[in-house]
Amino acid sequence: MNKFLLILCVGLLVACGSPTKPSTQVLPPHMVNIKGEAFDGAVPNTMKVGEYFVFTGDSKGWILSTSTPELVQIEQGGTKDTYETNPGFSALKTGDAVVTVTSPANTVFTLTITIE
Repeated sequence: MNKFLLILCVGLLVACGSPTKPSTQVLPPHMVNIKGEAFDGAVPNTMKVGEYFVFTGDSKGWILSTSTPELVQIEQGGTKDTYETNPGFSALKTGDAVVTVTSPANTVFTLTITIE
């Protein structure tokens, strides 16, 4: 009798499908390439809460700051243990975030990013 119940339960799971955990999709970060003293390409002006924005290319030595720390979390690039990271930021909550990007030669860019 116990074997019959076990076979019946397994059969029901196969026929109906076993319960699965919903998958969470991880999106790639918004990326902007820095070439020399300028951005190489378009800079996205919208992002969603939880998304990341990363500066690539010649980003070594560039400094990020924000006047809206309640909306974005800044991460400075640089040497971390045995590897090099790029500067970037993550979106914390909805609103219009302001991020200032300063090059090693003091070229300043101000980005306004709408976080949805």
